[in-house]
Amino acid sequence: MFDEVARKQLDTDGFCHVPDLLPQPVIERLRDFFEPLLIADTVPRKALRTAPGGKVVTNVGDLFAWGDPAPLELLALPEVMQIATAICGENVFVAQEFAVIKHRGDGNPVLWHQDMVYRRTAPCFTMGIYLDDADAGDGALRYVPGSHLRDEPICDLAALPAVEVPARAGDAILHDMMVAHSSEPMEGNAIRRVIYLEFMAAELALGEEIYPRDVIDNRRRLLFAARRYRRETFPAASCFKPRQRDPSPRDRHQPLGRVLSEIAAHPRFLRSANYCFDRIAAQLD
Repeated sequence: MFDEVARKQLDTDGFCHVPDLLPQPVIERLRDFFEPLLIADTVPRKALRTAPGGKVVTNVGDLFAWGDPAPLELLALPEVMQIATAICGENVFVAQEFAVIKHRGDGNPVLWHQDMVYRRTAPCFTMGIYLDDADAGDGALRYVPGSHLRDEPICDLAALPAVEVPARAGDAILHDMMVAHSSEPMEGNAIRRVIYLEFMAAELALGEEIYPRDVIDNRRRLLFAARRYRRETFPAASCFKPRQRDPSPRDRHQPLGRVLSEIAAHPRFLRSANYCFDRIAAQLD
């Protein structure tokens, strides 16, 4: 659970582990969502890698824009959104959503990086939601504790002592977007699917000119679309209610698929992650 101890660790170390965040039925629905996406076809919003057994999908972007609204349910789960609002406040929005997929023996590391460099004028964080186990010593994420509070180059941060954070299916790992993190390739489990949601306070996006108001309002539409989807699909389930102004009341009268397509089509320029490539270059020399 996300309690005061977890919140203090997030503030101090830049990361924390939240066990058993997702109910099992939600895990199963999300696993079903990924089944057709694992086909290694060359289409936009997918990244492929050549593995010993052939090409595999390693990244899938814009998860709310694939036609199946299953991942949208995450933005209506009280278990997820209570964390997001506790950290970022009621004006929270999800800046982007994507998945990182590892396959046994694909040789796919995650290089040392920071998700986004910002001035810390308001909160933002990344929530990694695990659909499969990430075992210790088998490519689980590593973090440099406290690196989100140090104004040093990413390659200098990557040289500091790190800790590994394993997770089980249904768990989440939260981290500040400034914390240095990476992972090694996976050799044990057959597959690992992790959904990443980047949450941000509107005050941060506006104050540091990360996103303009129209982009924020467009992305805020997702919270209301998510509530509608969960209430219509699982009417007996508990549902998060945004305490924000609905930026697009007309969405209530449009097909959900059209709403999600409109949101995905709105221009949005993401701030680049900050990677350390020096270690790779040194290995190649």
